[in-house]
Amino acid sequence: MNGGAEPAPDCPGRVAWLVLAYRLPARTGLKASIRRRLVTTGAVYLANAVAAVPVSPAAERAFRRLRSMIGEAGGSAQVLRAAVIAGGEDLTGAFNAARDHEYGEVITACGIVAGEIEDLTAAGRFGYADLGEKDAELTRLSMRYEAIRALDVLGAVGAGQARSALAACRAAFDDFARRADQAETAVFRTGPAPPPPTGT
Repeated sequence: MNGGAEPAPDCPGRVAWLVLAYRLPARTGLKASIRRRLVTTGAVYLANAVAAVPVSPAAERAFRRLRSMIGEAGGSAQVLRAAVIAGGEDLTGAFNAARDHEYGEVITACGIVAGEIEDLTAAGRFGYADLGEKDAELTRLSMRYEAIRALDVLGAVGAGQARSALAACRAAFDDFARRADQAETAVFRTGPAPPPPTGT
């Protein structure tokens, strides 16, 4: 977790940024891996091979590890701490847009899970196998949401929508779980349905 963006020391109220500028050796397979790792930290690209993220201890550790990895592969990298003199709104906007995109993925996934729960309910399928599967999917979505929230130190607007989508999905799941319990109790009390008659 980033634990919140730090202010720039010489610019009270402004965000301090970590910048990783790197150069990879030719014919290396590291390009996609470095990009994935930077995206995982929440970083946004300022230019080709130049990425920035709000300062935090976790981000600094991640950038130092990436610098070491790039150096071991024969490349070079510098980790800088910077305050934006001009264009700060653009940088903040790009960072928040990345978080909103990730929140959007959670919202879309919640809609899919809720739709599947609705289909199972309409079909009268209240088995514990389906219940366990949807519970696991919701748990993964909740973990993904918390991971995004940990990066969302500048207040992206999508957080509330994602939180509401998760809450609605959880409510649908809780109703489905209640119906599954009722169905299981009914079977326990009455016994399984008799087999259909066979022809003579």
